[in-house]
Formats: sequence, structure tokens, C-alpha cells
Amino acid sequence: MKLKARLVTGVMLTTLVACGLLVLNGNLRVAVEFTADPAAGQGAGRAAQGAVTSRYGGKAVVGPGNKKLLNEEYGVNSNVSNGFSAMNSGQHPNKSPEKGPQEKNKILGRQVSLTVEHKQHNNDQENRTSQPKYTGSKLKNLYKHPLYRIPERVSTSDYLLKPARWLHATAEERKHIKLDENSGEEQKHSHKKHHHSKSIKKSKEKDLPAPKYKSEEVLHEKKPWRLLQYGITRYSLYARNDPNVEEVLKAIRTQEVTYVEMKPGGTQLKLFMEFEDTSIGLFKPWRWPRDRETPPDHFYFTDYERHNAEIAAYHLDRILDFRRCPPVSGRWFNVTSEIRYKSEDEKLLKTFFVSPIGNVCFFGDCSYYCNTEHMICAIKDQHMLEGSVAAYLPRWQEAPRKTWKHPWKRSYSRVKKAEWEVTDGEAFCRQVRSSPPYDKGRRFGDVLDLTVYDFLMGNMDRHHYETFKAFGNNSAPIHLDQGRAFGRTTHDEISILVPIYSCCSIRKSTWARLQLLAREDYRLSDLMRESMRTDPITPILTEPHLLALDRRVRIILDTVEKCIKKKGVEKVLLEDLEHL
Repeated sequence: MKLKARLVTGVMLTTLVACGLLVLNGNLRVAVEFTADPAAGQGAGRAAQGAVTSRYGGKAVVGPGNKKLLNEEYGVNSNVSNGFSAMNSGQHPNKSPEKGPQEKNKILGRQVSLTVEHKQHNNDQENRTSQPKYTGSKLKNLYKHPLYRIPERVSTSDYLLKPARWLHATAEERKHIKLDENSGEEQKHSHKKHHHSKSIKKSKEKDLPAPKYKSEEVLHEKKPWRLLQYGITRYSLYARNDPNVEEVLKAIRTQEVTYVEMKPGGTQLKLFMEFEDTSIGLFKPWRWPRDRETPPDHFYFTDYERHNAEIAAYHLDRILDFRRCPPVSGRWFNVTSEIRYKSEDEKLLKTFFVSPIGNVCFFGDCSYYCNTEHMICAIKDQHMLEGSVAAYLPRWQEAPRKTWKHPWKRSYSRVKKAEWEVTDGEAFCRQVRSSPPYDKGRRFGDVLDLTVYDFLMGNMDRHHYETFKAFGNNSAPIHLDQGRAFGRTTHDEISILVPIYSCCSIRKSTWARLQLLAREDYRLSDLMRESMRTDPITPILTEPHLLALDRRVRIILDTVEKCIKKKGVEKVLLEDLEHL
């Protein structure tokens, strides 16, 4: 028996697999030796694949040292670890990385790479699988940066509302601003319906007239939402340091709802809400959890609108210093007491019911997602529902708006393609730039800003945009309706960037701020995380969505850099800082 045991032990020793963990250069090195396996290369391949899988799950790291180990000792192709880096950055794993990443320092002032490497080999990158640890406020530091302190040259005529122009006018100018008379533009559009207050029912029977003002009322105006509207100019919806922004957000979050009615039109349900200070908000309800992403097979026009996307879009717009998106906040609502009992809208009220498990639900009336298959139900305590509320713009009679078709609008068809998708990119760009309103003035630069904004969010649903008629063609577009943004974390929709890489153009100020947001001390994901932290329904975005923002910033910078190398800085960067 002893002899038999020794023979068995000897056979086992000859076939033993020896595994050792060696720590080299700070990386986790996995060495697997097969002493009795003629197919050593296959064994190494399995070891390499295992290492990659564990890294994707956040348990191990494949760094440059490991890549060398796998290549030299086991004959594994380096594309294994390159593919993982590509997946981590959004790059296709079968495509080799671009050459010469160090050359990008000449323009960006720092290395901007499309791959995320281990922090020991790139000090600018932290552990990307969890929230970074840092002290102080990056957001406060950002707003102190010279790029966010550029003086805004706003004249009296640049303000949208007549009371605002009167307030900012000199004594001589006030003589020509008649507060108690309607302007020609207001008279012309006074037939438009008033869509956002308790007087909606009356306005359907009789059109409301354009407003008249009294100087005493304007001088003593105290309501934050009204003062915020007074700050609207042809360049932005609010000034950088306007204290009324926070006051309006506070009101949206805390004030009692006094009236609710459905917003007409649209594919999905939206509600007008009036609060106790008579301000108006546009409500979008919770539809699905934060971590649920748009299925890859879904078309962009069939996606649900996300309330948290509207909130995140507002914060992104502010961090980019566009300030063209109305303030938006999240809030919990009691479906029964704050929506059903505060509405007189019969079309809305008849859709309320109680689900089989006791949750209060409704679905409203709209053209697509308003039926029992797409019902909106309380998600907590049978009555509580989460949603977003956006501060509403001045009513139509006071500030009429014009709707423009986006030049790079998609086809919204399962089979057809848009003109820009089947036309040479540069030729289509020349066609756009030679047509009004993009042939002169600021509008073409505004569309490029909108492109940057949409690409960072992954928003493919930009079919139209609006401007205020009072400013003609010399006005920034209003950033509205971003509910279909932030749908996917691992996919970057490069087609959104067509206006930038086809026209090889971007505003100099936007380009400079993107470079800033790519830096470690001002990283966009950290700024967004900090900015959204105070929202009542935080967290607004999952961590993968935040990290996708950083990746997309680098993609935009890389795209612009290629254009600069191709055409030169002067032809690529649209000058908008010449007054500095």
C-alpha cells in the first residue's frame, strides 16, 4: 500500500499546476505554469482571458507589466489587453489604438488619450470604478477660473422682456420704453394661446391679451421666478451669478402645488404645475430605474424620456457655461394629493386607477406612450412618485418663440436616412453655411455648441430648436427637451459629432472650456457629481454615465485636434473671444 501511495504521489507531482502571484511594478502579475501540458500557449491564453475578465469585474488589473508578461512568457497577442482598454474607453476592441498620443500635448497642454490606463502609469487618472476622493470644491474653483469670469457685454436692447429693458435703461432711454403699451411684436402674437397657468381653461375660450406693466410693479417685483425671467438676454437664460436661480430651484422643491394640467402635444406625458408663488413648472415623471439603459436595438425615437436626464442636462449646460437650459430640479410628489386632487383636467383625471398591488397610477393623454401598457405608477408608499420640474419660460404673449428645424435632423424613420447621412459631409456643411440663418451672425456657432452638448449626453433626439422672436436671428437657441439623453454608458454616438468633424469648426471658448474639463483638477465627471449632489432625488446619474462624460470630452478634443492638424487653428476655431 505504501508503494502504491508513493506511485500515485509521483504521478500527481508530474502533472501538478504551479500557480504563483508575483508583484511587479505595482501591478498584479498572474503567472501560471503548466509542467505537463504540451499546449502551453492555450493554457496561457486562458490565463490571460481570466485576467481580463477579472479586471472587467473590478477584481484585478492588467497593466503594462502584465501585458509584457503575457506576451513574452506565454505568447499571447497584446490585442487581448488592448481590447480591454478599448472597451473601457468606448473604442471598438477590434480596432487598434491611434498612433502618437504624446503628440496631442502640443495643442491640449496635457495628454488626452482615448484609453483609460492604470493610475500608476497615468497620474491624471484615478480608480475609475468608484467615486474619486478629493478635498475642496472643484465646482467653486471652476467658476473662479478666468474662462468663467469673462465679462458679458449686455446692453439694454439685449434683454428679452420690456420690464427688464426698462430696469436696465438710463433715464433718457426709459422715455422711449412704454411699459403700459404693447409692442408691435406683442400685438402681432397676442392671438397665441396661453398654455401655462390656472387661466388655461379661460384662455381656450378667449385669447389672453399681451401684458401691460406699471413702473411701480416692475420696481418692486419680489418673486424670484419673475426676476429670473427679467435676466433673460439674447445670449443666455440667466447670468452666471444670478441668485434667483437657486431661489427658483428652492421654490420648485418645496412650495405647494396649487394646480396641475396636461401639456398638450408630444409623444409622452408632461404636466404643467403651478406653485403657490404663481410660478409654473414643467413636470416629467419617473419611468424607469437609473441603471436601466436604452436597449441597443431600440431606435432613438422610441426611447422613454427620463426625468433624471432633464436634471443632468441642466447641470451640464451650466458647467459648460452655455446657460441656455432652464433650471431643473427633482422632487417627490404625492400622486393623489399633489396631482390628482390639484387638477381639473378631465382627460387626465379619467386615467387614474389603482394597480393590483395597490399603487396609484395614471397615464394621461398623449400621442404615443399614454395607455395602460405605459402607465405611470407611484414607486414608494403606494402614493409617492419621483419626477423632474423645469422652470417655465415667459408666456407666449410676452415672449413669442420661433421653432427652427435642426440642419442635421435625423430621419425619424426605421428605413429612410436623412439628407446629411447620404451626402458628402463637407459638401453638406458648405450647403448649411451658405443658407440663412447660418450664413452670418452667431447661429452656426450655436449649433456647434448644441452638438457638443448633445454628444456629451448621447442625445440623438434633437430635431428642432427654439429661439426668441424678439431677437431675430441674432439669438442663442434655448436648450429644451433633453429627456432622451443619457441612455447608454458604453456607446458613444459619433454621428452626433457630424457637424463638428464635417465642418471642422468649433467655438474657441467652447474648445478652451472642454480642455479645462479634461484636466484632473476640473474633471467633468467630478464637477457633475458635485453639482447634482444637492438635488432632492440624488444620485441623478449612475457612475458609468459620469465616467462616459470624461471619455466623450476626450473624443471631442481628439476630433478637433485632427481638424486643426488638417486645416490649421485659424480655420477651425471660431473666434468669439476677440474682445478680451
